[in-house]
Amino acid sequence: MRKIVYLSMFILLFGLLLGGCAEEPVEAPVEEPVEEPVEEPVEEPVDEETFTLRFANYFPEPSSQGQIGQEFADDVERLTEGRVTVEYYPGGMLLGPGEMYDGVEEGMADIGLSNLGYTFGRFPVSEVLDLPLGFPNAWVANRVASDFYAEFQPEEFDETHVLTFHTSPVNNIITIDTNVRTPEDLAGLTLRGTGYIAELVEALGATARPMPMGEAYDNLDKRVIDGLLIPYETIIAFGYAEVTEYVTEVWPLGQVYTFYITMNKDTWNDLPGDLQEMITEYVEEEFREKLTEMWNRIDIEGKEHAIAEGYNITEIPPAELSAWEERAENVIDKYVETMVDRDYSEEEIMGWIDFIEERIEYWTEQQIELGIKSSTGPEEVLVDW
Repeated sequence: MRKIVYLSMFILLFGLLLGGCAEEPVEAPVEEPVEEPVEEPVEEPVDEETFTLRFANYFPEPSSQGQIGQEFADDVERLTEGRVTVEYYPGGMLLGPGEMYDGVEEGMADIGLSNLGYTFGRFPVSEVLDLPLGFPNAWVANRVASDFYAEFQPEEFDETHVLTFHTSPVNNIITIDTNVRTPEDLAGLTLRGTGYIAELVEALGATARPMPMGEAYDNLDKRVIDGLLIPYETIIAFGYAEVTEYVTEVWPLGQVYTFYITMNKDTWNDLPGDLQEMITEYVEEEFREKLTEMWNRIDIEGKEHAIAEGYNITEIPPAELSAWEERAENVIDKYVETMVDRDYSEEEIMGWIDFIEERIEYWTEQQIELGIKSSTGPEEVLVDW
């Protein structure tokens, strides 16, 4: 009995020893909860403000001067990616040439294109560009005109924001049936002309009759006027080839019609700065070149058309040029006197004229160097007809 008790105790102790040597159970690792990614809120795109501008031009839509306005509208909309839309009104649909500046200033149009001669005396400083100062052709004259505005920025345009100045090609004497070889041949003739172009008509010995370009054809046909002081390009643009036959080239006198494109100041100021920069850069780096190329090209086409139509074209012999230049000088002298009476100093006025003449010389040299051809000007730049 005692052995059985000892054996039982031994077995019990042995079992306890075995249990104490066994490994403790390993607990399974607890997995951390996985955090779901938090989606950032998506910002809704902010709609940029858009602007609609009304552009008024008195030139008829089919003309090159009318088409370039539409090109401006298309370019601005493209460059601003639709933030600026330009509604275009050519052919005097919105404003005529004489009411253009006031209409833009008052907000009837946001942008307007017109000619200084239609408001003669309104922009006296800028009208210096309409004097017979020796512009050889449109390529040179357009560059000089934009240089002039950039240099002097006449206060007379302060009510609006000027985009650019540009000019027509150089004027010629175009008549119905009179071959003008000397100033004396102009006696008794009536020629269409406005502003200082009309002043030159009078100085050369003819009678000036201001009238809108759109009315000149009928007045030629009815013999109300005998001709015009006007560029070659008008022979096509206004159909003058049907009612005129003679051209006298007076390009050495170098007189052009000066144009402006200006914008309502409030409209301009309402545009964000980046849009102002886009439009300014476009005008300065691209659109002015388009204007210059257009005016130069259409005058070449005008002279080609005159030759094809059998016009009698007279060139002033160099030996006889002084008689014409003396009369043209009278127009310049009259301008200086008028401006002195308006309290501008003669020194200031002559500064404008000297600047223009210096830029004419500079850009003529550039044209020769670049090999660009024109309808008028020195021999080096003339198209080989």
